[in-house]
Amino acid sequence: MPTENQDLTQFKELLIKLTEPTENEKDSLKLYLEQYGINLLNHLDQVDLPLPLLEKLDAIRILIADSKEVNE
Repeated sequence: MPTENQDLTQFKELLIKLTEPTENEKDSLKLYLEQYGINLLNHLDQVDLPLPLLEKLDAIRILIADSKEVNE
């Protein structure tokens, strides 16, 4: 069973692959992931990232929320 640290590492890697940030954006995204962890998607209003990256992250958040509703 994966540990919380492994889950966070996998989450970071997946978000980076899905959002395709530039190197500068990737560094900022990693810092926010360290700060908020897996809950980053719940705090998008508190991060300072470029709008295209925020839009991708918000789309991922919406997809996750929708899939949770469908599973319930």
